[in-house]
Amino acid sequence: MTAAREHTETRGAGLNASQAGGHECVMCETSFVWPEVPAQHRPNPVPGTRSGPAGIPAVPVGVSGTGSQVFACLGICAALAYPD
Repeated sequence: MTAAREHTETRGAGLNASQAGGHECVMCETSFVWPEVPAQHRPNPVPGTRSGPAGIPAVPVGVSGTGSQVFACLGICAALAYPD
């Protein structure tokens, strides 16, 4: 598996406030900040990803219209958000 690439595509149409702020997946709306998982139970992030307090690995897939970086869950959501 290769490390995820960072994309700078602007995404804004159809995003809710939490998605546009980088707090939810742009595809499935899974929250990256709730529920908070204790640090010792969070999975180790895959290189090129980040993991929020909920422990869900996420990859950057662009920026919102407000300039915030937006994310998708690692796996199928990321593939659907930015198909190559």
